[in-house]
Amino acid sequence: MVKNKKQNNYRKNIVVISLVPIMLLSLSTLVGSLLSFHGFPTVVYGSQEVGNSRELTWYDRALAINQNNVPALVQKGTDLVNAGEGQQAIIWLDKALKIDASNIMALVSKGAALRGLGQYQDAIVMYDRVLAIDPNDVYALGGKADSLYSSGQLQQAVTWIDKALEIDPNNGKIQQVKETLNQFTK
Repeated sequence: MVKNKKQNNYRKNIVVISLVPIMLLSLSTLVGSLLSFHGFPTVVYGSQEVGNSRELTWYDRALAINQNNVPALVQKGTDLVNAGEGQQAIIWLDKALKIDASNIMALVSKGAALRGLGQYQDAIVMYDRVLAIDPNDVYALGGKADSLYSSGQLQQAVTWIDKALEIDPNNGKIQQVKETLNQFTK
C-alpha cells in the first residue's frame, strides 16, 4: 500500500513536471498573441534572416510612440549602416546623439557610416570620441584602425589594431585586419 502511494505521488509529480513546459509555452503564446494583436512585435529577427524591413518597422512603431527613444534611434541607424545606407543612418544617429551625446553605440555606428562613405577623418573623430569615454572599446579601436588604413596611414593603423588585440586577442575579425595590415606594412 505504501509502495503504491509512493508510485502514485511519483506519477503525479511526473505529470506536473511534464506539464510545466506546455503551460509555459501556452503562456508565452498567449502573451505573444495579445501583444501582436495590439500591434507590438513579439520577435525581432536579425538582418540575415528577414532583411531590415521588419526591424525598421518595429523602430518606426517605437519612435511613433516616443520620438526620443534613444535605443530605437540608435538601432535603426545601426541597421541602416549594416544595410549600406550610411547617409540615412547618420540622420537617425544624429537624432540619438542630440539626446545622448555620449552614446557609445551611436558614436561607433556613426563612425562606421562615415567610414563607409569614405569620410575617414570624420570617422576617426567619432572613434576618438568613443575612446575618450571608453579607451578599451574594441569596435572603436578597430574602426579607427580601419579608417587610418583606408586613408593611407598604415603605421598608425597597426598601432591601433595592436591595442585592440591587446584587449581582445581572440577576436577573429581583429586578427584578420592585423594580418592584412602586416601584408601591406612589410
